Parts: sequence; C-alpha cells; structure tokens
Amino acid sequence: MATKILSSSDKLGTYSLFNLPSPFFNEVSLALFLLIFTIPTQVYSQYNTDISAEKSHSANTALWKSVVIPGWGQVYNRQAWKIGIIYGGAAVITYIGVDNYRNAQKFKTEYINRNSGNTANLLPEYSNYPDQNIYNLYQAYEKNFQLSIIAGVALYALNLIDAYCYGHLFDFQINDDLSLLVTPSVEQSYLGISSGVTLQFKF
Repeated sequence: MATKILSSSDKLGTYSLFNLPSPFFNEVSLALFLLIFTIPTQVYSQYNTDISAEKSHSANTALWKSVVIPGWGQVYNRQAWKIGIIYGGAAVITYIGVDNYRNAQKFKTEYINRNSGNTANLLPEYSNYPDQNIYNLYQAYEKNFQLSIIAGVALYALNLIDAYCYGHLFDFQINDDLSLLVTPSVEQSYLGISSGVTLQFKF
C-alpha cells in the first residue's frame, strides 16, 4: 500500500491551482470571463460617448459664447471670417457715436453759455449763429448719438441671432449634386394640347 507524503503546504491546508475544488474553479473562471469581456465593452461604450459628445454641435453653446464675447459663437460655428464684419461694424458705430456725442455736448454747452450770459466761454467760430441754430445743431447731434447706440445694440443682437441660427445649421448637409433641371412638357387632353415647363430639383 502506497503511503501519501504530505508537504508543508498540505499541512497548512493550502491548495495549488490544479487541485482546487471544482465548484470554486468554475466560479473563478466565470468571474474572470465576465471581467475580461465586460470592462472592454464599457470602455468602448464610454469612448464612443465621448467621441459623440465632441462631435455634437449646440446652437445654445454658440449663442452663449456670443453673449459673453461677440464673435466667439461665430468662431465656434467655424465662421471666423464674420469677426471682421462684427468688429468692423462696431468700430464704425463707435466712431460715429463718439463724434456725435462730442458735437452734441459742444453745442449744448454753447447754448447754455449764451442763455446764462457766460460770454467768456463762447466759441468765436459760432458767433454768427443764432441761438436757435445752435440749439438745432445740439438736437441733431444728440439724435445721431442716440441712433448710434441703437445701431450698436442692433449689431450685438444680430451677432447673437447669427450665432444661434448658424449653430442650428452647422450639421445641415447639402448634397454636392444640388441641381435644377428645367424641361419643357407637352400634354394632350380633351381640351386640346397644352405646353408647359417642368422643374426638377435634385438635392
């Protein structure tokens, strides 16, 4: 009869990988299988989600960017060339507004000095102008200054509208084969022969 020799590991109750109980080995195998195939799937799914988020284009994001900095939404919409139009228009409006404001203040001060008897500060180049003309010039420049403010607000609003609308159209695809086909047509009915033109759009 053969005698089984116990090693020190057997005495301690430890097992090698090859003599583990069968149910325990099956559970470990199943766990490893799920671990191997579940983690890559989750990573791939997260990767696709991140890529989709990067590719998504939001009109609201374009709008808020232009609210903070005019033209930023246009850059977000990949229409950076519009920045020149926005800031060029803003520069012109600002120049006109400042010029009209200075002239309005100048004629306002002149009119007040004339009516208060402060002859020491009168402008000699307008000495031949009647008081009513000075007042009319003040009103004209003041009106132009106010119109400049309105124009500036309108330009800012157009900047927002443009960023928002083109943000919606960013992903809009137009076929390169966009065409219009015009063909004459002749139809015969009980009323006689009628002719016309057929329009066919391809997009």
